[in-house]
Amino acid sequence: MVSEIRQSLSQVLQPKLDRLGIDPGGLGDHFDLVKSGLVNSLEFVELVASLEKKFQCEIDFEEGLEKGNLTTIGGLINAFENGKNG
Repeated sequence: MVSEIRQSLSQVLQPKLDRLGIDPGGLGDHFDLVKSGLVNSLEFVELVASLEKKFQCEIDFEEGLEKGNLTTIGGLINAFENGKNG
């Protein structure tokens, strides 16, 4: 499922990555979507909502925010893994 989530993220973010000249291959797990300016906070919430719908699960925003890594690619993937398995 990790690869499916990563692929979905890449597809959704591709237009912005292209516009900013960012290579999607360079987006590691520690890449922060919000702090980098790739998405703003509203876009992040919309991104999460669309992924929740696609993968038919809910993530725990509060837990992710407490860990401090929800807005990173790795943190977001982990949140979805936990939501799917939880």
